[in-house]
Amino acid sequence: MQTTAETLRNDPQMSHLLAGSFFFGRGKSGRDKAKYLVPTIAYQIATNIPWMRNPIESALCRDPTILSKSIEAQLRYLITEPFRRTRDQSTPFHTPTVIIDGLDECDGHDFQCLILSAISTAIFKDNVKLRFLIASRPEHQISKTFRAHPLHQLHSSIMLIDDYETYEELEKHIRSGFDRIYERHSDLMFAVEKPWPSDEELRALARRASGQFLYASTVLRFVDADDGHPVHQLELILTRPSIAFSAMDELYALILESSHRQEMLSSVLCSMVYMHRKTFGMVDIRSLDVLSGLGAEDISVVLRGLPAVIAVETPYKHEMPEGFPWHDFMRYYSPIVSFHHQSFIEFLTDKERAGRFFVDIGYGKMIARLDELVAECLTRRYSFNVTETNFDGIPAVNHGVFTNQHGVSFLSS
Repeated sequence: MQTTAETLRNDPQMSHLLAGSFFFGRGKSGRDKAKYLVPTIAYQIATNIPWMRNPIESALCRDPTILSKSIEAQLRYLITEPFRRTRDQSTPFHTPTVIIDGLDECDGHDFQCLILSAISTAIFKDNVKLRFLIASRPEHQISKTFRAHPLHQLHSSIMLIDDYETYEELEKHIRSGFDRIYERHSDLMFAVEKPWPSDEELRALARRASGQFLYASTVLRFVDADDGHPVHQLELILTRPSIAFSAMDELYALILESSHRQEMLSSVLCSMVYMHRKTFGMVDIRSLDVLSGLGAEDISVVLRGLPAVIAVETPYKHEMPEGFPWHDFMRYYSPIVSFHHQSFIEFLTDKERAGRFFVDIGYGKMIARLDELVAECLTRRYSFNVTETNFDGIPAVNHGVFTNQHGVSFLSS
C-alpha cells in the first residue's frame, strides 16, 4: 500500500488518481485511533484535488464541532457533501482512490466495523465518487462486516495468499534480499558459490511464506543477523522439522530457540510486552533494566540475538555537558526497542502457540517486580513525595511517588 501510494503521488501522470491515504499502526500515537482517519483523508483530498479545498473549508467553518462527531457524520459532511457540491467540476475520466492500510491495527474492533459501515453508507447511499482500497489481515469482525449487506455486493476481495503473481513477486523479494545479505557479509561469504541460496531453496522458502511478505522479511532479518553466519542461519530455517504450528509461528519459535541467553530471555520478553502495552509501542532499555531486574548490558546481549523480531534504535548522542546527571543522560540517550510486528506479540501471548516462550499477560511477575522496586525505594530512602490525586471520581487520597537510583518514579497508594 505504501508503494502504491508513493507511486501515485510521485508520478505527475497518475497523481490525480490518489485522493488520500491513511496507514494505521497499532501502538503508534496518532495512527492507531479511528478519530484521525476522516480529518486526515479530508485534508489530503483538499490538497490533492484543487476544487475540493473550498467546500471542505466551508464545511469546517459552518460547523467547527464536526471533528468531534461520529465517523459517519465526519465522512458525510467533510467528504461526501463537498464532492456532491462540486460534481460538475470533477473529471469523468477517473475516480480518485482513498488508500487505507492496516485496518486491523485500528484500536478497537467496534471502530474497525464503524469505519467500514461509514464507507459503505458513503458509497451505497450517498453515491460518493471515490474508490476505497483497504488492506488488512482478514480478522473475524472485518471479514464478517465485508460479508454483510451491502458491502458484500460493493467490494472485490484480493487474497495475497497462494496467488501465482504474489508467489512470483515474493520470490523476487526474497532473492534481492539474499543478494544484499551476500554483499553485506562478503567477509564471511567469500567461499560460498552463487547463486545463494539455490533456486530450490528459494522456492522452498516462498512456499513456506504462503504469500506472507512478513514471513519473508522476518527470514531475511534472521539470516542477516550479526551474531551468526548467513549460511548457518538459513540452514536452521530450511532443516527445521515440520511441526503443528503455522510457518510464521515455527519461524518465531526457531528465532527464540536460537537466542544465546535463554536464562534471561523470558524476563526480557515479559518486560517488553508489559511496557509495550503501557507505553503504546516503543520502550527504552533503561526501563527494561529496571523492570526486568537485569542489567542493561545483559539486555543488550539478549536483544542482539533477536533482530528478526525486535528493533533496537540508538539515539544520536550529543556531547554531554559537564556535570550532566548520569540518570538524565540514560533517560535521554537510552536505546529504544520495539517489536517489528504485532503478530509476534500475539504469538508470545498465546500459550498454545508459544509453548515455553509464552508470556503471561496476567503480569504476575511484573506485579511482584514492581513490589520489589517500591520496597527498594523505601529501604534505601530514595526521594518520597506525597501528593493528593483524584482518579476517576474517587475521593482524593495520599499516593507516594518513589524515585530510585535509575531516575525512575513509581506510584503507590
